[in-house]
Amino acid sequence: MEPTKISRRESAKHKGSTAHSKLLVIDRQYNVSLEKLFAAFSSPQALKEWWWPDGIYTDHVDWEFRNGGKYFINMKGYEQGGSGMAGQIEEVVKNERIVMTDQFANEKGQPISAKEANMPGQWPEKGYITFEFYSEGDERSGFKLSQEGVPNELQVDCIQGWSQSFDKLQKYLEGGSAKH
Repeated sequence: MEPTKISRRESAKHKGSTAHSKLLVIDRQYNVSLEKLFAAFSSPQALKEWWWPDGIYTDHVDWEFRNGGKYFINMKGYEQGGSGMAGQIEEVVKNERIVMTDQFANEKGQPISAKEANMPGQWPEKGYITFEFYSEGDERSGFKLSQEGVPNELQVDCIQGWSQSFDKLQKYLEGGSAKH
């Protein structure tokens, strides 16, 4: 995959508040190389191991990990509704950044509204998720997640869900089973 040259200003274009939400930001660090951390985001098999919070698991991943690629990550175990998320991977810069759109999806990977997914709050039709990766040395790296579109009243729940996913990512990076 060829890195795309893009300025920091351009990469930040989807990092802002929306009418009903402030920008959600989470920073996590791990005791692994930047390359190993980035690799955990690049393959469908890796995502199946850690994506979604506790009590939810990924049963299907379509992941065209490239600029302009489509994705669909289905989940099981969620009682409120909604089957997953789908969108487009707008930008991949190896070991630096992933920018992707974010939409609710039915179990066939077709975008649906927040209402159809039984999600409360005012959600935009399409949100954005940006992962910015960084190195803290040979065996220490991290990323900053910026998510646009999560309603303010649901941000605490969303942070908790991402934190649980990132705890599963930790187990995956350590070589243990992170599923379920």
